[in-house]
Amino acid sequence: MQFYEYDIECIEKARKLIDADISSHTTIAALAMKSGLGESKLKAGFKKFYGSSPYAYLRQQRMIKAAGMILESRKSMKQIAKATGFRHTNNFITAFSAFYHITPYRYRQQKLPEK
Repeated sequence: MQFYEYDIECIEKARKLIDADISSHTTIAALAMKSGLGESKLKAGFKKFYGSSPYAYLRQQRMIKAAGMILESRKSMKQIAKATGFRHTNNFITAFSAFYHITPYRYRQQKLPEK
């Protein structure tokens, strides 16, 4: 699939839309409409330029933010889950564990400085 300058700008716009609010889940259809591309071109372009689907990119950004919040704050896992777009804490813990291969609780324990 060939990508023109306009397509690349639209794909970048879609990425910025995701980055602007990682706590909400926008469907591919809505993201395509807001960015100005068709769904298939958006998905193909995202894969080409960012190495993943828009949803996988969103999930990655959520996990990066969550890891930072775990290390930099004393917020509860429930608060972190909500801030990163998860309605249920258990779903957040499962997603975090699958992404980092460690539970968020152990991640916090391992990364805390010694007192």
